[in-house]
Amino acid sequence: MSPDEATPQGSGDDFDDEPTGPSWLPPDDRLWRHPSEVAGDPVATRMVAGPAHWRFARRLRTSQWVVGIVSGLVGALVAAGVLAGTGALGGDTPVITTVRSNSVVSAPPASSASGMTALVDMVSPSVVGLNVNGAQGQAAGSGVVVSSTGSTCYAVTDNSLFAQAGPSSQVEVSDYWGASAPGRLVGTDPSAGIAVVKFSLPPCASSAATAGTVASVQTGEPVVAVGAAGVAIASNSSPFASGYISDTATYLAPVNGATDAMYSMLVANLDTGQSGVGDAVVDSTGEVLGIATSPAGSSGPEGVEYVAPIDVVMADVTAMIKTGQPAPHPWLGVTQATDISGPGAQRMGLKGAVQVQSLAAGSPAAKAGLQDNDVLTAISGQKLSSVGQLIAWLATAPPGEVCSLDWLHDGKARHANITLGQQPPSVNS
Repeated sequence: MSPDEATPQGSGDDFDDEPTGPSWLPPDDRLWRHPSEVAGDPVATRMVAGPAHWRFARRLRTSQWVVGIVSGLVGALVAAGVLAGTGALGGDTPVITTVRSNSVVSAPPASSASGMTALVDMVSPSVVGLNVNGAQGQAAGSGVVVSSTGSTCYAVTDNSLFAQAGPSSQVEVSDYWGASAPGRLVGTDPSAGIAVVKFSLPPCASSAATAGTVASVQTGEPVVAVGAAGVAIASNSSPFASGYISDTATYLAPVNGATDAMYSMLVANLDTGQSGVGDAVVDSTGEVLGIATSPAGSSGPEGVEYVAPIDVVMADVTAMIKTGQPAPHPWLGVTQATDISGPGAQRMGLKGAVQVQSLAAGSPAAKAGLQDNDVLTAISGQKLSSVGQLIAWLATAPPGEVCSLDWLHDGKARHANITLGQQPPSVNS
């Protein structure tokens, strides 16, 4: 028998006429399956569960094949490059062999060169696209899922979407996986620049963002803005941008006929283009520090984003889910402030402090004797090392609470007990 002849299948003639080729590949390696092989496959089972699940499962199955094919092609190209570089490919007819790979590639650490991609991939499932249609027009932007109950999700977005389209607008929500559902406006808080939308998309319920805090944020903090890819594509923009916090505790007076000012905004040096409305602004670990927002739909200076602090946002979300109304915000009276750190703080014998840049006349702090350029060092016994820490403390303090305030005036220590007021719609400039 020559080496090219097939090995007999058994004794006798029963096998003489049967094909002697290779056996079938395993089910996972074939594009087609026998119906008897489907029952044990959880993905295939989902494909017959219903239309919505079928679409998701089809995308999942397709992505698995794409990953396998692309992995094989990449491996082949690398192998060919190595052989060519070493001179192993002689002659004029190079041979490229494709290899199917089942390996799973782990996300790179955030500190690596591709850490930005890993960070965006981590945050993107919690970001949704919002299309708002109302009597006053149409607006589109992103929203960040920050809370869920069962399959019901709550996303925070820029209040300007509803300022443009109107409060009785219809809302369509599109998630990271391409599914969409109608949404409903729960409430708005113009003073914080945010709105809360309720909808039901089960994948989003398990992908809520991780809320951080601005308590430890200082000027110069690196941040990344992550928006919905669909919104970015529609406006010919990127779904993410990197930058840093450039200022803290900024007061924005009402514009475009609005009656409410915006308080305690963080200012970020970010260039999100036209698609930055409602983006998640996150730190290097992927925790949300705030929501990109704008005063009454007007854009700020080029390359600048205003950020609603996440501590204020979450207080609003909790209140709106319960009552449909934003949380009552306490009023200290500091409208502009910045961090004192490094050598400046060391010269005062402090690890950090808050410099008051602007104070509202007649406010509780002004009545206690605080003035512009004074340095806040503690509130209710808690030392202040940053404006973010002051914002976070006030986010959980109710109007009417009595607190102590410590500060430096011309280098001299001052102390007073004050009663927090309720934040007014705006203050006189």
